Amino acid sequence: MKRFRQGFTIVEMLVVIAVIAILAGAITVGVNGMFYKSRLGRAKAMRTLLQSGLETFYARTGEWPDPIQKLAEGTGANKDSILLSDNDADDCFRDIVRISVGPNAKPVMDPSGLFVAQGVDEGCTDIHRAWDTAVKHGIVNSGSRKCSGKCMRGRDFTEATKKGSANRIKLSSMNFGYQGPNHGRFCRFRLYYYPKSDTVKVLLQPAAERAHGKYPNGFIDD
Repeated sequence: MKRFRQGFTIVEMLVVIAVIAILAGAITVGVNGMFYKSRLGRAKAMRTLLQSGLETFYARTGEWPDPIQKLAEGTGANKDSILLSDNDADDCFRDIVRISVGPNAKPVMDPSGLFVAQGVDEGCTDIHRAWDTAVKHGIVNSGSRKCSGKCMRGRDFTEATKKGSANRIKLSSMNFGYQGPNHGRFCRFRLYYYPKSDTVKVLLQPAAERAHGKYPNGFIDD
């Protein structure tokens, strides 16, 4: 009597597993591409928003926020361009947000679409946090992957300013940035002042930092 085969042979199972792996890989690539484009689009939109806010602030008051104004009046006035420090850039962004909110606001921008953090360390990633947890529980020994303790994730401005929110951040403590392609971690904007033309430009992190820096943040087509 002829026996009927039941189940799959090893070869058939391997073929099925291979097909599933290929499909899963294709889906992952597609999803990652969607996240990348979404983050890039939002980063560019926030960059434009902040630059427009600075320019409107200048047009309305006749002066730049204090850190830029000091450069305009100082010894660096003959330079082609000046990169402001992270802290000075944040001070400038705080000034244009501050004038745009509150009962007596004279808005130069709508800050609701911004992305902020507090005490951020751009060198920190989810991997660092996971490593810290492993160190804490004795799974691994303390090593080079141990985090500095400043791994703050960014959040939307609306969430960060909501009354009673556990994620509330004071304006005076805000860092301004965007979600980078590297695990979506927080990346700061770069603020440049051009003394000869008396103009400013807000940029994403430059390609040189992305290519050679220890913690690449940039987008390919920024």
